[in-house]
Amino acid sequence: MAKKATAEIVIGEQGVALIASLVAAMGHLWHPTSGADSGIDGQIELRDPATSEVRNVRIGVQSKATEKRWIGETDTGFYFRPRPRDVQFWLSSTQPVLLICSRPRTKEIYWRSVQEWARDASARSAGRVDFEKRRDRFDVDARDALFDLSASAEDRVAPPGAPAVPERLLTNLMPISWAADQLFSAAVPRLNLRLLVEPAPAARDGRIWSLREFRAELVDEARATDLKQGSLEGWRESDQPSDLNMVRELVRRDLMVQHRAWIEWHDWKRVAYFKRAQPDWEPVYYVWTTGSGRAVVAPQEAKTRDGYTSYRHDAAELDVRRLDGVWYVQIRPTYLFTWDGQQVSGHHDSALKAIKKLDRHSTVSQMLRMWQHLFVERLTLGADGEEAPFSLGSLVDCDAPRSIVDKTWLRIAASDADADADEDAQQSIFDFGETLT
Repeated sequence: MAKKATAEIVIGEQGVALIASLVAAMGHLWHPTSGADSGIDGQIELRDPATSEVRNVRIGVQSKATEKRWIGETDTGFYFRPRPRDVQFWLSSTQPVLLICSRPRTKEIYWRSVQEWARDASARSAGRVDFEKRRDRFDVDARDALFDLSASAEDRVAPPGAPAVPERLLTNLMPISWAADQLFSAAVPRLNLRLLVEPAPAARDGRIWSLREFRAELVDEARATDLKQGSLEGWRESDQPSDLNMVRELVRRDLMVQHRAWIEWHDWKRVAYFKRAQPDWEPVYYVWTTGSGRAVVAPQEAKTRDGYTSYRHDAAELDVRRLDGVWYVQIRPTYLFTWDGQQVSGHHDSALKAIKKLDRHSTVSQMLRMWQHLFVERLTLGADGEEAPFSLGSLVDCDAPRSIVDKTWLRIAASDADADADEDAQQSIFDFGETLT
């Protein structure tokens, strides 16, 4: 009787062959396991891409190939339920073990470190290994991640020695050059604080504060008394959070004064945004290079009828920061969706999330350069021609000893990416940075 190979055996061999081809593409070495099925189908021997040195470090691989849909499969993920005895076998290994699920016919292949999965007590007790298709794709971009695997919490393999390629990075920080050396304040009756309709002064402790001398009309209208002025330097160099917050607020407000021809401040969303045009439903373009410019206010077409329903505004969060004694304005490009140019639309949050997913590095870079041009080139003097109390310099660049590989960040779990981070992490000086060529 002729010997036969079942479809399952053929699919299994195809899965192992797919793994072998990808390991070779990464520049590592593949060693298939021969003989009886031991729960490990092969080993990956790590090779340093910088020196071509073989590290004598191996990673076990268990391949699970199929032509069917995986359990619980959606467009974004699926899960696999290993047998308890297999889990026990994998975890008893002195080397890291990968569980690799593949569909050879469509070249789909995903991986998880068994040890990494097992460290999550809740995941292990559930008895299922969850895969996220975007995060866990097994391809050449996973090459360096293999160096960071371990068989136990104490065991770690040295990271790959990728050649250090220096980069020049453009940050989203614009340095402040101070022209003013005085801070003005006045006492105002509590009920009259609502008269502060112009954006420059800020209110605190029953007084109004400003980087500019108060206009006589404002003093009369608000019934201001006890007008004072003092050195601004003491506030800028203070270690008191209340003093620093006052400087931050006054800088943001004065930026609105300097550039009020183009932008205004949204109190609720705490962003600066481009004004809509007159008449209604006309786009607004901002030109700072050759070409027609960028549509910074774009009417949004209705989906169920002719006409428009809302506006999309280019916007920016303006964080004012002091780093090593130097003050900066940090530009964080974003968008604002409104019904009428001021009132936030009901679909703002969902629309913002959708457009952020579509934006790529080039789009954010373009927006960042546009805000730089507005704040540096389009200065607006006060009504009486007074000099602005400060100006902004061009975006700061800096040297990085190693280049930043964007794809290495794609393996961050969605839950981690959405988690709240501390303020310093959220306001990294490399936010929306770009490589200078």
